[in-house]
Amino acid sequence: MRRRGTQRPSGPTAVSPYRPRQSLPRWRRRFGCLCLLSAISLTIAAAFLVVSAPPITVASPVLATEEASDPTPTLLPETVIAAEPTFIPEEAEQPADQPTISPAQILALLATPPDPAAADGSVSTDPFTLITNRARSKMTSYIAQRGDTIASIANRYGLKKESIAWCNDYRLALVLRPGDVVTIPPVDGACHTVIRTQRKDIRAIAEQYKVADPYAIIDSPANELPDIAPETLLPSGARLFIPGGEGEIITWNAPVQQDGAGNVVAFDPGSPFSCGARSGGGTRWVNPLPNGTFVRGYYAGHSGIDISAPTGTPIYAANGGPILYAGWNNWGYGITVVIGHGPWSTLYGHMSSRAVGCGQVVGAGQVIGYVGSTGNSSGPHLHFEIRFRNQPQDPASTSGIGW
Repeated sequence: MRRRGTQRPSGPTAVSPYRPRQSLPRWRRRFGCLCLLSAISLTIAAAFLVVSAPPITVASPVLATEEASDPTPTLLPETVIAAEPTFIPEEAEQPADQPTISPAQILALLATPPDPAAADGSVSTDPFTLITNRARSKMTSYIAQRGDTIASIANRYGLKKESIAWCNDYRLALVLRPGDVVTIPPVDGACHTVIRTQRKDIRAIAEQYKVADPYAIIDSPANELPDIAPETLLPSGARLFIPGGEGEIITWNAPVQQDGAGNVVAFDPGSPFSCGARSGGGTRWVNPLPNGTFVRGYYAGHSGIDISAPTGTPIYAANGGPILYAGWNNWGYGITVVIGHGPWSTLYGHMSSRAVGCGQVVGAGQVIGYVGSTGNSSGPHLHFEIRFRNQPQDPASTSGIGW
């Protein structure tokens, strides 16, 4: 114990560790309190979220079956989480017209059993693109090959053989040779060459070919005509295609059989009405229908002459010889008789009935049949042909025929 008035010893002064330190500044104490309060608040909020959150379960997948026709997905009762939306970046947006497949189509695909042939790799593929036939609008050309006929060419293009004959030289309908250029119309119809001196406008041409609307000719792409009226007169030589038009009645050239000298010994050998190979005949020429009226002559488009008379008028043999053909003919002649006269032959078509048959030999002037309108005929008449070694001749220029 130190006495009063006693001086302190000199040297450093000892400081007690239990001596109270100087207090912190007020601003530091306030900042520390605020940090503590924030930490407590965050802790309480986190604890509340954990305690109050509902239980989370994963939705079980629902398989599509034949009974499940509702396209809306079905979730289990415990599922409370909706599917998260999928966000597509702007540069990856799909176009609005992408093809989609309906739920019903998905079910149909799932229900279709796999093709067993596909599993073993036996399915064959066709590498070619199939293109449907497109309708033609313009005239085209075809070069005849060996074995072609007007009928086979018409069948190839889906046309009537008359349509091709009406748009070509009639010689092609009689004798078609390899290398001949055949004009093919776009559809069935006829062709017409304008002769200005006839003074026929488009309307008159349409009537000639039995077409009611003249604009069918004007509007046809095959003609390439400007916007003109039906009363227009076209220049001479202009070629027109008449869609649906009907030209002159055509009698087709039937096949024949010839011997080494070129004589016709059989007519249309494949027909049941052909009399087989026969030869001989030939005496004198007479008029086959002396009481008839001459209506149409021989020219490049008509291989004989037409003589009209009432149905049932007798028809006479223009020359003597064996009967080569007697009966119905599918080449447009109808009921037909063909007689051989050596290198010559005569044909009598469109009869109403015949008076001779196979195996007979007739003489000149003998009745062989009667006038009619069978086959490709517009009225009762006789279609009469004379051929020399199967080449058509003009009957009117044959001495003794009388026309």
